[in-house]
Amino acid sequence: MKSNHFESILGMLTLLVALIFLVRFLSINSNSSNDNFYQLNAKFLEVGGLIVGNDVKMSGVKIGVVNNVNLDEDYMANVGFQVIGTIQIPKDSLVSIKSDGILGNKYLSITPNNRESKDFVDKDQNLQNVEDFESIEDQVSKIIFLATQ
Repeated sequence: MKSNHFESILGMLTLLVALIFLVRFLSINSNSSNDNFYQLNAKFLEVGGLIVGNDVKMSGVKIGVVNNVNLDEDYMANVGFQVIGTIQIPKDSLVSIKSDGILGNKYLSITPNNRESKDFVDKDQNLQNVEDFESIEDQVSKIIFLATQ
């Protein structure tokens, strides 16, 4: 058999480039960056498919990630999420579950009610001002109900 050194070198170079891309991808998508995070919680009646790993956004900008979704003793959906330590969230902010389009991922949206507020949440605090998730079916049924009256 004839050995071709060019193909061997090209194959090794391809594997090296693929390995570099894999390491870069894993380092960018990990939460182990030097930014410190703080933990917050919110309780909902319905989370509509929100899962661990979904984004937490404020004004459309990702500021954290959902890291825990479970039921509490009152059968409420308890959502735990981390927020970047440099982001201060006003205590009266509205926390809601939104969707990226019709079939898109869910995300936790935080909307400050008073942007000039100097009263911010502390770590491990429960946010009280929540808006439950409304599915498309719920919205359509409301429209049909309003149209029939």
